[in-house]
Amino acid sequence: MKAEARKLYNPQREELNKPSRNQFPQTQKRKTIRIHRIILTILFLSFIVVSGIYMFSQNKIASAKQHELSTLHVEQKKVAKTEKDLNRQIRLLNDPDFIANYARDQYMFSKKGETIIIVPKSKDEISSN
Repeated sequence: MKAEARKLYNPQREELNKPSRNQFPQTQKRKTIRIHRIILTILFLSFIVVSGIYMFSQNKIASAKQHELSTLHVEQKKVAKTEKDLNRQIRLLNDPDFIANYARDQYMFSKKGETIIIVPKSKDEISSN
């Protein structure tokens, strides 16, 4: 019985079955390092995804603004042309000779001694108007 007891209670045998002091913390460290790496990888990937979404939305906004800018440039050219025409008309309307000719043509005014004769329009002129 003593031999069996010695076999059961052998201090060297217990040391073999026990994990060493360094063995347990290393596996724990490995697990924590692995968890930290996974968390950092997830954070990095989420940062990349969020940055991509942000860049895409900003690109979409920028292209819309660019389109709006080109539309406004076209409108600005039209307004500038209209302004130029209106300024020309203002200059002409300040000229008394132009006003007299305009009144004669549009409102059938006449000078002293003139008689106005209204000529009927032809069919071609009526259809073009």
